[in-house]
Amino acid sequence: MKLHLSKFVISLLLLSTSVNPAKADDGGISFGGSPKLLKGHSSVSMQSEVVKIDIQDELIKVDCRFVFHNSGPRAVVRMGFPDQGQGAEEPYQGDPLPTKDLHATFLTYDSYVDGKKVPTKLVPTDSRELFWHTKTVTFKAHSDCIIRDVYTLKPGAQVTSDNGMYKQTYYILHTGSSWKGPIGRAEIIINFAPKVVPAPLKPRARKSFKDQNLDHINWPKLSPNTVIYEGTSTPTVKGSTMRFLKYKFRPTEKDDIHLFYGYRNVK
Repeated sequence: MKLHLSKFVISLLLLSTSVNPAKADDGGISFGGSPKLLKGHSSVSMQSEVVKIDIQDELIKVDCRFVFHNSGPRAVVRMGFPDQGQGAEEPYQGDPLPTKDLHATFLTYDSYVDGKKVPTKLVPTDSRELFWHTKTVTFKAHSDCIIRDVYTLKPGAQVTSDNGMYKQTYYILHTGSSWKGPIGRAEIIINFAPKVVPAPLKPRARKSFKDQNLDHINWPKLSPNTVIYEGTSTPTVKGSTMRFLKYKFRPTEKDDIHLFYGYRNVK
C-alpha cells in the first residue's frame, strides 16, 4: 500500500513508503525548498520570509513569500529552487533522464516575481537526487523584490518496528545561507488538518536526529495530537498550527525543521 499523502529559502521533505513490518524506510524521500543563488552575488540579501505549509491527508501545499533587498546597482540573478528525490521515489532512478517533459518530485510548482507569474525551467544536476527549478530575476538598484513560490507534494509515512506508521515532514532552511548576510526574519507556519493531527497540537522536542526511525519512542503511548520536532526555534502552538520564528541568522543544517506525526497502528 502506498500513502498519498524561505526572502527564498526552505521547504518540505516527505516520505512515500509501502507498509511492511520493517524498521527502515521502505520507499523514497522527496525534498523541496531553500532556493539559493546558483552564482554568487554581493548585494542581494534576504530580508524576510514567510512560509505557510498546509498538511492535509493526501496532499501538502506550500506557499512561500520572500522579500529580497538589493543594496547595489541593478543586478540580473539566476536562482534555483531545489526539488530532490532519494530512494524509490528518486526521479528516474535506474533510468536515463528523458529528453522532454522533464519533471521531478513536486506535483506542481509556480513562481511569481513582484506579483507576476514567471516561467521556470527544470534543470537536473549530476546528482540523481537533485533538480533545480530555475529562473532569472532582475533586481532593481537599491530596491526590494518580492518573490513567491507555491508548490505541492505528496505526503508520506514511515513504518515502525511494531507495524505502526507515522508521517514525517522536513522543512529545509540551510540553503538560504547563500544570500548576502543573514536572513532578517524567518517565519514558518505549519497547519495540520484535523484528520491528520487533532487539535490542540502537543509538540515534543526530538533529542537526536541520529535515530532515523525513532525506534526509541513508544509511539502507541503518545497522544494522537503529538508532533515530534527538531527545528530552528521552539515552536509556539495555537490549535492546529505550529509556528517557528527566528531573527537575523545564517541558517545551517541545525536550523532545518523536522516533523514526525500522525502515528497509527497498521496491523
